[in-house]
This record gives sequence, C-alpha cells and structure tokens, in this order.
Amino acid sequence: MNTYCPVCGFDLGFLSWEGDSPSDEICPSCGIQYGYDDVAGGDVKQRKEVYSKWRETWIKNGHSWFSQNKQPKDWNPVKQLERVI
Repeated sequence: MNTYCPVCGFDLGFLSWEGDSPSDEICPSCGIQYGYDDVAGGDVKQRKEVYSKWRETWIKNGHSWFSQNKQPKDWNPVKQLERVI
C-alpha cells in the first residue's frame, strides 16, 4: 500500500485515493486536497496531470511546508520528491 503523496512524495500514512473515493485530506507538505484539488472529472489520467502541474508550482515556489503544524525534524522535500519523480 503506497501512502506517499502523488504530488510531493510525503508519507501521508493514509491513501490519498482508494479506488474512486478520495480521502478528502490535505497533504501537510504540499497542500493538495485529495478529492477537491485533484478531482479532474474522475479521470485518472487527468488527475496525474494535475499532480504534475501542482508539483511544478510547489517546486517553483520553493517547496515550502504547507501545514500550520510544525514540519517533521527530518523533513526533506528534495529527498521525498525522489519517490514520485
């Protein structure tokens, strides 16, 4: 079971989508909300394009921690991106 964010590779600890059902959660690392920002009309291929564009924007903006909660001490956005790029 892959619990990595499909945008930034952060280990969420839950599935972003399970079949056709989104978790409705927000990735604390990049800020995407599954089932809202990536609904893509239900098309999985289009969803992957959304992830790619979201990733580009996140990286371009300095891949900053999104959540108001403190980031993990060992958080490394460059390293986690290796999981999805």
